[in-house]
Amino acid sequence: MIRSPEIFKVLQMAPLFQGVSGKLLVEKLNRSRLRTLNSGETLLVPGQANHVVYVILSGRLRIQTKDSGVEPIAMLGEGECVGEESLIGDVHIPTYVIAATDCKLLAIDHAALWELIDSSHQAAHNMLSVLNMRIRPAAQVIMESHENHHGFLSAPIVDEITGLYNRPWIEEKIGRYLRRNVFDKQPSCIMMVKIDQFNKLADKYGQLGSEQALRDTARTILSCLRPDDQAGHFLGEQFAVFMPNTTLADGCIAAERLRKAVSGSVIVLPSGDALPPISVSLGISLANFDDTPASLFSRANEALQQAIESGGNCVKWQDENPERKTAQL
Repeated sequence: MIRSPEIFKVLQMAPLFQGVSGKLLVEKLNRSRLRTLNSGETLLVPGQANHVVYVILSGRLRIQTKDSGVEPIAMLGEGECVGEESLIGDVHIPTYVIAATDCKLLAIDHAALWELIDSSHQAAHNMLSVLNMRIRPAAQVIMESHENHHGFLSAPIVDEITGLYNRPWIEEKIGRYLRRNVFDKQPSCIMMVKIDQFNKLADKYGQLGSEQALRDTARTILSCLRPDDQAGHFLGEQFAVFMPNTTLADGCIAAERLRKAVSGSVIVLPSGDALPPISVSLGISLANFDDTPASLFSRANEALQQAIESGGNCVKWQDENPERKTAQL
């Protein structure tokens, strides 16, 4: 089945299988089957038991909280997967998954996927990364709901548009990390990310287009995070990523990787229309032992502003030495 050059190419580029041996993919997934969906057809519903992970070979899938009458909370395209949550125990599907366009999917049974994971450390790492991207925001929503149920009237911690932590939460979390890293004498960095030319995009494509750009950028950021990194929707078209146990050099490598990932992503509206490619400017600062969240954010924002003034789509940084100014990768 996956010996088809077109299918094999999609699988090798899919986040779930990047870096996995092509020989292993053929050996373990060759029993997988094709499934087609017509536009508007429902693939998965909340509460449904599921024993298949679907990889999108062509077309787009909408992720929705209801089956109709609501805007999708995410759009998934070629190479992305759905149904992976149910790979863990008896977890049921949490949302509706509906075809936004005609789709072709590869349906992979859990047994075959577990065989691949058992045979490949890279496949196991990829699966953990995908699950981390899906589960992290949901876990915070559950925690917030639990606190409210028991009478703790804490402020919301998750941004409704992007699913990332909001600014108050990320600032508070960074304060904790700074105190811990000073005690442990470990380096840490903050990365500020801003979508270039966002106002022009919003003027041309309206609220629907701008919010889809925010959601897709947030999803790309999550896909590039390590387990201990923390990302938040900071303000407007701006995001913040705190990277504990990270040197400035490693932070710059991570920022460049994220910049390339955003530039290579395709943003598709629920209608199926694609937006023009977007880019991001990034500013990074290494934390000092006496930093507060405010001082650390201030330096990172200075680096971000220099990236913007340099024309965008680049990375600038500042380290702890005030005499050493920013530089460009």
